Amino acid sequence: MIRAILTMQLLAFLAFSAAAADRADVEFFEKKVRPVLVEQCYSCHGAEKQKGGLRLDSRAATLRGGDSGPALVAGKPAESRIIKAVRYTDETLQMPPKKRLSNEQVADLERWIELGAPDPRQDMKASGPAADDEWQAVLRERKKWWSLQPVQ
Repeated sequence: MIRAILTMQLLAFLAFSAAAADRADVEFFEKKVRPVLVEQCYSCHGAEKQKGGLRLDSRAATLRGGDSGPALVAGKPAESRIIKAVRYTDETLQMPPKKRLSNEQVADLERWIELGAPDPRQDMKASGPAADDEWQAVLRERKKWWSLQPVQ
């Protein structure tokens, strides 16, 4: 009887821990990954334009990839084309094309993929261009914050 109770408590703890980890992973995506995708990727790989047949504004589209195959392999950053592109290690695959991402941004994308590429966009009722427009508006507002202004 005690063994059954302890087993049930352990299972409940593991389920709670997994749910907390999932929330933390999604929070990581929202704070570190989505802003990079919105600011750096959607203009060429979003709802309105899909260069190379690649769309990065949903998990399903990202996993499906473009003309060259999947953009990422969940859990495997080294096998993910998006990481090869942002690292600039291949002369024919360098994204974004005009300016490299910071080392921190690249590390965040790598970490996101290591976590299995958690992405709540697939579960949201407001997904697609409207939701991304909202994110772009949020990012524009954040840039106006006094703390993010150059010192004068």
